[in-house]
Amino acid sequence: MALPPRVFYTIIELSARWGCSPADIVGWAAMDQIELVTGVPLVQTESGPVSGLVSIHGADLLVMFRRYSVQTEFQIWRLRPSGSEKWQQITEPVGGLTITAHDIQIMAAEAARFEDEHEMAPAGRRASSALPSFKYDWDAMYVAVIKRIHENGLPETQADFVAEFQEWFMRRSETGEAPDERTIRRRLNPIWRALREAA
Repeated sequence: MALPPRVFYTIIELSARWGCSPADIVGWAAMDQIELVTGVPLVQTESGPVSGLVSIHGADLLVMFRRYSVQTEFQIWRLRPSGSEKWQQITEPVGGLTITAHDIQIMAAEAARFEDEHEMAPAGRRASSALPSFKYDWDAMYVAVIKRIHENGLPETQADFVAEFQEWFMRRSETGEAPDERTIRRRLNPIWRALREAA
């Protein structure tokens, strides 16, 4: 019986896979280009109790992952529960939650998205060991975005922009599949911000 696909990778594993420093990955996370996660026991936040899988912000880890050294333990003071867009301050334990470098994970689907987005071919990668490749035609989406903006301008909100192109993917798919909203938002956000600032 085959095992299910792997779910998580550590920063150390992916830095070896991608031929970069762990500090590079944390830097990309600090700029919201890749999402870092960890599992936490029950902690109290300003919005109530949180436990389980949470996102952690790369900017908070920059002092932990330096270019030529990795600090083994560090305190984090904020987190984002799975499925939430809001960062929450940790109120208990007082002084933040202690994590180690090995507690920080990247989900396999997120790593695959990052590789797909940057057209990466990690060092030593073999077809049999590759992360699942994404099947979405991002180049065609960008063409559709340009056409939509040229003909009709921007939608009223970014949420409408994301929803419109999630539906665009669904219409093009025989099975109705589409990327999740977060992935589409990351693709569209630079376009949205640049055009809104120019308006």
